[in-house]
Amino acid sequence: MRSYCLAVTMVPLFWSLYLWYLFDASGHSLQMVVNLDLNGPFKDYSLASGLHLSFGIDAVSLSLTVLTAALFPLCMILMRTFTGYITFLLLEIVILGALNVLDLFGFYILFEASLILLFLLIARTPFGNIEAAYKLVLYTMAGSLILLPVIFAMYSECGSTNLLYVICARDNFLSVERQMILGWGLLVVFAVKVPLMPVHLWLPEAHVAAPTAGSVLLAGVLLKLGGIGFIRFMIPALPTFTASVYPLVSCMCLVSFLFATLSTIRQIDLKKIVAYSSISHMAIITLAIFSQSEFSTFSTTYYMIAHGIVSPGLFLLVGLLYDRAHTKFLLYFKGLGVHMPLFSIFFLLLTLGNLSFPLFPNFIAEVLCLVSLFAVHELLAYIFCAGQVLGTISSFWAFNRVVHGMPVGLGNGLVLDLSRLEVAMVAPIMISIFWLGLKPMA
Repeated sequence: MRSYCLAVTMVPLFWSLYLWYLFDASGHSLQMVVNLDLNGPFKDYSLASGLHLSFGIDAVSLSLTVLTAALFPLCMILMRTFTGYITFLLLEIVILGALNVLDLFGFYILFEASLILLFLLIARTPFGNIEAAYKLVLYTMAGSLILLPVIFAMYSECGSTNLLYVICARDNFLSVERQMILGWGLLVVFAVKVPLMPVHLWLPEAHVAAPTAGSVLLAGVLLKLGGIGFIRFMIPALPTFTASVYPLVSCMCLVSFLFATLSTIRQIDLKKIVAYSSISHMAIITLAIFSQSEFSTFSTTYYMIAHGIVSPGLFLLVGLLYDRAHTKFLLYFKGLGVHMPLFSIFFLLLTLGNLSFPLFPNFIAEVLCLVSLFAVHELLAYIFCAGQVLGTISSFWAFNRVVHGMPVGLGNGLVLDLSRLEVAMVAPIMISIFWLGLKPMA
């Protein structure tokens, strides 16, 4: 069964690579647009005559589509049950649809569908955590309940929720006051999805309760839906609100960054360490998006791709270690470098990538994001530069605690090094990291 499902996940991968081949980077920003007729012969009498469901790709969605299609075969290898295979196949459908849909109502439906599947994945028995699953659903559902009236209000003002129609009707139908009202709803729902403080507490708990494949998917793809929501829907449709709310968003991102980096130092669970570092990375991405400088879209897209490769690699290594030791707590690990040299090498390289070391894609992306910040607010950029020291401390502290020292407990020869299959799973991630780090414009 796993072989058949793995073959099915390879189809979107080849399809996304074919789209990458056809995409004209020098042409129009939105390409390969497909319009679906929702009404058929009853178009004149249908209540949904204003719903123009469209799908299309731009540089941002194409990059995330290729990343998503590349991660799902890895997730399928990690799953071991029939229900897990079916859940991930359905997740791939709704996530690829959410990345490429041009309709805000369609984005809402597809994202909510992914929440149902994530709830089933996290609340699974006997290894799941029903409390973490409810926290995930309640946080995101609260934001979605705010988004739903915003969608209805946008439909009543513009006659459609399709992005193409909203942009054309924005200047005539959406006044500054209406943009401010609609913008708060979009800001809240996408801030939960990124996530930003104070609506971030669902993410560490979801990572701890999710299986390894779920953590890989959550860090690699699902966090980026909030970023693409800002880039694709909020900034083009509501530019006045986006510019006016920048001081508030910058404060939220700064607090999220400092809180996440300080919280990472205090954690003793390896999954929570990686999860809190993801919150700090997404805070930088969100702030760079709202800077709206010359390089903001390119830098944030590159950062989302880099984070979508490095962070899943770390979660994969933590999951492989959990399969051997059946624990993720740092107190039980010491001196694993003696008996697990391959694991230690991969862990070191991914840790360096996570803290934005030179020659890694996170370094290039972070420099580009800081360039975007320096163009609009130098003080914030300096604070984020200084705050990277805290991220370096937490990353190296976790690495030294696990790999170095005298082997005791689980590090005293009780766990085996990575097998050939596990090295084969980690190898594509490492190749992608070095490829993007050494030749970012490839």
